[in-house]
Amino acid sequence: MAILNWNNQLVLGIESVDKQHKHLIDLTNQLDEAVAIGADRDTIIKIVNGLIDYTVYHFQHEDRLMSEANFNPTMHAIHDAEHKEFVAKMMVVQLEVQADINAISVDLMDYMVNWLYHHILNTDKKMALSLISGIDAAQISIDKHEHSEIIQSNLYSALRESESRFKELAENISALIWITNANHVPIFCNHFWFATFNLPPDIPSREQWLNAIHPEDRDKVTQTYSRAAEERSKFKIQYRLLAADGKITWIYETAAPRVRKNGSFAGLMGCGMDITSQKQAETVLARSNLQLEEEVKKRTRELIKTNQTLEFEKNQQLLLNTQLQEAQSHLLQSEKMASIGQLAAGVAHEINNPIGYINSNLTSLKNYIDNLLALIALYEKSEATSENIDQLAQVKAFKQKIDLEFLKTDVLDLLEESHEGATRVKKIIQDLKDFSHLDSNDDWQWTNLHAGLESTLNIVNNEIKYKAKIVKAYGDLPEVKCLPHQLNQVFMNLLINAAHAIENEGTITLRTGTENDYAWVEISDTGKGIAAEHQSKIFDPFFTTKPVGKGTGLGLSVSYTIIKKHQGEIQLTSQLGQGTTFRIILPIAGAILENA
Repeated sequence: MAILNWNNQLVLGIESVDKQHKHLIDLTNQLDEAVAIGADRDTIIKIVNGLIDYTVYHFQHEDRLMSEANFNPTMHAIHDAEHKEFVAKMMVVQLEVQADINAISVDLMDYMVNWLYHHILNTDKKMALSLISGIDAAQISIDKHEHSEIIQSNLYSALRESESRFKELAENISALIWITNANHVPIFCNHFWFATFNLPPDIPSREQWLNAIHPEDRDKVTQTYSRAAEERSKFKIQYRLLAADGKITWIYETAAPRVRKNGSFAGLMGCGMDITSQKQAETVLARSNLQLEEEVKKRTRELIKTNQTLEFEKNQQLLLNTQLQEAQSHLLQSEKMASIGQLAAGVAHEINNPIGYINSNLTSLKNYIDNLLALIALYEKSEATSENIDQLAQVKAFKQKIDLEFLKTDVLDLLEESHEGATRVKKIIQDLKDFSHLDSNDDWQWTNLHAGLESTLNIVNNEIKYKAKIVKAYGDLPEVKCLPHQLNQVFMNLLINAAHAIENEGTITLRTGTENDYAWVEISDTGKGIAAEHQSKIFDPFFTTKPVGKGTGLGLSVSYTIIKKHQGEIQLTSQLGQGTTFRIILPIAGAILENA
């Protein structure tokens, strides 16, 4: 804060003089602030030198103005004497500061403030009135009452009083009050701080301050102070002091940065409390808690030992129940898939016949249409030689009525679309047969996994097409020895789960590849993902995250059993809100024991 305040009451009316007075006050404020924040020696000496140089320049300017205006010689001499007094005082200070930075004291700043105000409002004011109005300066009288009011209006006295009160309060409170400069060197510490740190009552060096802190806490304290300086942030910290006799004192400290007007860091100011008694109480409490915990652990061990037999029997019973549930679920799923297979066989057989003759009839119909169109073309050629005008008019009108040109093209398009639809139905039936392997036994055989994926995709297309886009990233995959029917069941379960995981629109990606002697298939979705706490349970029978009535919880359990039967692995990667990936890893040569 400024100890001198420039305002209109200090304006004398000579622009050059007023400008120089304002700069002198700014220099005085800079010196006071540098001393207050504990600036380094070079900074303070530079400000003092600048203040002296500018003061001399200013006084020479005023002297030249008075000489040019034939100013009253007596008043000129008085004015000059005041100038010389101030310069002499500042020259002494300049020498003292070189030897001891503390030479700039509160008394010196008081002298500078009083001299500047009295000189500007008295001697300089008479000079200005004389130069501006042509009045003899000796005849000008200054109102002392007004003079005093102007000085008292400045905040300087209030600031000094505030500083005195702060120091008085700091010296009489049972807390560590301190202020540091930008280099983290203390520039003010109260008596309680010195007593707690066990240091002599003068400004300590950085080494003395650090040596009083416990060696294990020094880095933490210095890092905290440095971070607060860099970030201009407040902090709270607990650390220990270590006395020469080994006594430990715990300190709880809060501090805040001090920032100059220009935004640069000026140091820290803080308050600390001796919390050694609190820490000792915490230690006693922790020891009591530890003893209580040991007693609890002892009783717990006794209870665990007492209940071990019952727990073992309970676990055996749960294991048997789990095995029974798995057997029931596998049986249920096997019966379900057998029923699906029988149904697929019946549907495929019943549909194949009508699709066969529909395809045959569409082929014949296309030949007939081609012949009819050829006949019509011949008739159209004969129209040019016909002499029956009425008949030609009727033919032309009828051709326009039925839009013959459109019919020629559209009837072929209709036949082509019908033939394509019948072919697609036939493809679906073939995929259904491939999916259920109705034409072969469920034996181990060399199988193209890509074909199994494609046929399964065709079967579950209705579950997927309205919700997800299918992306295929197939690698080079050899045939794998496996149970194709059962693997298709795994693919179907994972694809349907992926579709159900996508709430609105998303993507399902199929990837394949090989690694060493193993083939792998990945099915990824961009659905809602699986919570971490559920991922270890998803292969358990009857476990499901779907609402009641929406899932049985058997699909992944059956899939897991099938992959293990192939002596492969099924791996899960999932993250909430991003999606899920299942990776199936299978030995290319099949299971070592095919009926394991």
